[in-house]
Amino acid sequence: MKFTVTSNDLLLQLQAVAKVINQKSVAAVPVLENILFELQGNILTLTAADQSNRLTCALEVNNLGEDGSFAVRSNIILDAIKELSDQPIEIDVDSEGGKATITYSNGHYSFLSTSADIYPQGIELDEARTIVMPAQSLLKGLERTLYAASDDDTRPIMTGVYLDFFPEKLITVASDGRILVRYTDSNIKCGETASFCLPARIAQLLTRGILAKEAGEVTISFDGRNASFSMPSGSLTARLLEGKFPNYNSVIPTSSVHNIIVDKDQLFFASKRVSLFSNRASSLVILDFADDSIRITGQDLDLSIAAEETISCSGQQAGTRLRIGFDFSYLQRLLQNVASEQIQFSLNDQTRAGVITPLTSDEGIDITALIIPMKLLGE
Repeated sequence: MKFTVTSNDLLLQLQAVAKVINQKSVAAVPVLENILFELQGNILTLTAADQSNRLTCALEVNNLGEDGSFAVRSNIILDAIKELSDQPIEIDVDSEGGKATITYSNGHYSFLSTSADIYPQGIELDEARTIVMPAQSLLKGLERTLYAASDDDTRPIMTGVYLDFFPEKLITVASDGRILVRYTDSNIKCGETASFCLPARIAQLLTRGILAKEAGEVTISFDGRNASFSMPSGSLTARLLEGKFPNYNSVIPTSSVHNIIVDKDQLFFASKRVSLFSNRASSLVILDFADDSIRITGQDLDLSIAAEETISCSGQQAGTRLRIGFDFSYLQRLLQNVASEQIQFSLNDQTRAGVITPLTSDEGIDITALIIPMKLLGE
């Protein structure tokens, strides 16, 4: 088995698949430390896996011999290729003895490969359902919601991104209990009703890997336990999160007393400056809405420090006032992920969630972000 490939092209694909490898799985199943190479014609497929997930990427190479397959420890091949400048390299593997050689412009590496036969087989889906959609549409849905997922392992279902399929749209949702983001794409025609919750780690592998470089369509196949994402550049099979995702629509207010329009960057940077003087434990910033302006304040009584800043807004009814507090670390996450220059902040009172929506968005796209306010002492 012998082929040539450009070192940077191979490195990019190796780094992509290696992200699925984790040490817990390697400790339990040592062979999962390896990356599987499979050559058919001029297509080289690279595969890495843990005990629940499997990621493959494909690239074109120049086949100089027979088709074949082998496995090699990920750190050996990655560290070796990483140190090379971008150049053509030749990889030659002896199928009998397992000796592998990488030859480059002025030298070579030699190491032992492992038989591909001992590498675990892929997961077979049971009575899978299938939905096809543009890869970039799925990418945007995951990117715009993933940041809101929880990292609290005591509530596993909240640590993922929930995909809710409808005949005429796809809704992507994530929440950690303090913030929630709902991304609705009416351009996607799923043709059926279904849902599953994708672990955040898998969503990251998709958004930072194979989806990011795919311009075509992605085929999503899933059953009650696993989901598979297939496209020309590669595929990912993953274990889904078990449990019932909360009714996200029930927590989003359907109407609001105060619907205030504000420049997103002004609100973000003013709140960020004020938060530097807030209590470190709470990161509380207080927003006082009145007369087309927002007064933003923060203080730390223990350190005797405080800050105040005022920015303009519109939409506030004359003579009305609203004072409400938010944890800036949560407010920051929402504002940093809103693409629109101006947002609408919909609020009722200090006890009910606030809703942030962008004033402009792509056709067929609706984004709703929810944030729970903090209780203000003495009020």
